[in-house]
Amino acid sequence: MQQLKAKIEELEDVALTVLERGTRPTSKELQSLQDFDLVIQTLAGLSGFYDRVQKQVDEAGPADLPTAAKGVTLERLRDRLLSPSGLQDA
Repeated sequence: MQQLKAKIEELEDVALTVLERGTRPTSKELQSLQDFDLVIQTLAGLSGFYDRVQKQVDEAGPADLPTAAKGVTLERLRDRLLSPSGLQDA
């Protein structure tokens, strides 16, 4: 979550800089702005994961994190969710 927060803050800075400057973004700024897609995919993966965990808890009691993580299509995110400290780093 900290990495996601940092990426969103970086994207906010780039977007504000481009808007305040009033010119086309540089190639580096465009590359940074393309990270919006990664942020959206990561949020979608986390949302789906937590939805599956909630459904498991509602239906069966304890959560089965490996099963819930199987639905996460972003491999790096799935690996972080399954690592011992992963939920703190996701």
